[in-house]
Amino acid sequence: MFLTAAAVVAAVAVTYSIVSSIVNYRKLAHIPGPKWAAWTDFWLVRHCLSGQLVHKMRDVNSQYGKLARIGPNWVVCGDPGEIRRIWAARSSYKRGYWYQGLRLDPYRDNLLSTLDEKLHSALRTKMLPGYGGKDVDGLHEAIDAQVVAFVKLLEDKYLAGDPSKSHVPYRTVDFAHKVQFFTLDIISTIAFGDAFGCLEADADVSRYIEITERVVPTVVAMAVLPWVINLLQSPIVRPLIPRVHNLVGFGSVMTLAKKAVDTRYGEKPVVKRDMLGSFVKHGLSRDEAEGEALMQILAGSDTTATAICATLLYTITSPQVYSRLQREIDKSVHAGRISSPVSFAEARRLPYLQAVIREGLRMWPPAGGLQPKVSTTDDVICGVRVPAGTAVAWSAWTVMHDKSVYGEDAHQFRPERWLDASPEKLRAMEQTAMLGFAGGSRYECLGKNVAMTELNKVLVELLRRFDIVLVDPTQPWKFVNAIVFKQSDMNVRITRREEAFKS
Repeated sequence: MFLTAAAVVAAVAVTYSIVSSIVNYRKLAHIPGPKWAAWTDFWLVRHCLSGQLVHKMRDVNSQYGKLARIGPNWVVCGDPGEIRRIWAARSSYKRGYWYQGLRLDPYRDNLLSTLDEKLHSALRTKMLPGYGGKDVDGLHEAIDAQVVAFVKLLEDKYLAGDPSKSHVPYRTVDFAHKVQFFTLDIISTIAFGDAFGCLEADADVSRYIEITERVVPTVVAMAVLPWVINLLQSPIVRPLIPRVHNLVGFGSVMTLAKKAVDTRYGEKPVVKRDMLGSFVKHGLSRDEAEGEALMQILAGSDTTATAICATLLYTITSPQVYSRLQREIDKSVHAGRISSPVSFAEARRLPYLQAVIREGLRMWPPAGGLQPKVSTTDDVICGVRVPAGTAVAWSAWTVMHDKSVYGEDAHQFRPERWLDASPEKLRAMEQTAMLGFAGGSRYECLGKNVAMTELNKVLVELLRRFDIVLVDPTQPWKFVNAIVFKQSDMNVRITRREEAFKS
């Protein structure tokens, strides 16, 4: 009797699975895409785990068009105009279930994971003044201190001598990891008032980089599967999952955050005009402040590190760009128009530097994974009907290399395009480039201004002092992509530029 009942249940389950697969397949059958992606989410999971997701999305758009199917209930869009419309403040689209997979604490949402639009808006309102620097004293000074520490680390340990002299050591440095130390120390300083100390130790002191490189691709892959998310966050399984405080790498971040948060609440709270102080002032609860901590570090360090590494890589491998940018910086140094460290306002007055930064962000967008939005009503995207409930991801690479926006040479690193464009063309280019920060949408990156400040300051300070060359131009770096990028093995040789300080 028991076996008969079990067989019936199994037969019903198999039948339901087959019927569901057919229904899901037919729902988006009119949208082209990879064959197996129409039948199973594991095609998408595979490419999340491969570390090449952003480039796979580009390849899919190149082969099947600007709207292509990448899962039973997924499409990817590579049209910048459509992405702006979908992400717009008054759009009918909302965040898809995928975001719930980014709830690193299974008991609590954060700004990035919440699907509740009212909660998302409320959190943004509370956090915006802190990220914007309005309530933060010494924001630029805190960044300057880490810029100085970064330069000191390179000068003390990694300057290469004259290669013509055999007794002078030939030093190389994995620049990608040093930049990650730099951005981690900045975000921890301005967020909690205490740097991790990576630059001082010249090490991944909390194993944060090591752990996130292993964990993040798996988290993103699991987020693709709604049944996995529902299972992990169910009342039955949730208590069995280790709390984020206890995870190596993440736990040390949370310990630092909790220590800082504890001083701001209670009977005798410490009041400071820093980012955390701003969050408290604008009504963030103790739990909310702790809950945002890890995501703040993830979002604030990895993307900025990618922007710095990618922009520098494109610059040092483009001789004309490199020499022109150094001449602009040298000229400003000799004329006394920039400080040391350079101020954000001074850097913003260097037109070629701004063109290089914009082009670097366009060529290698720091965050390029999925970020699906879902509409409750049917829609037409790129002239194709998309049923309600479909997860619409975006392809950052396709958008940022769109020839209709950036010209036939959109695949080339050419900062001059930002200086030569007409006002109308420039506006279209800027609108598209800022999609990398979700610009113009209700999801716009809160840390954009901090990231741009870091990028401007560090590029000027590096290029005014050093010449930087790749050790092996045929293998410039290694990277993996899962929402954000992780770079490694960007091995360079750094020498001092004495001529930069000659009048």
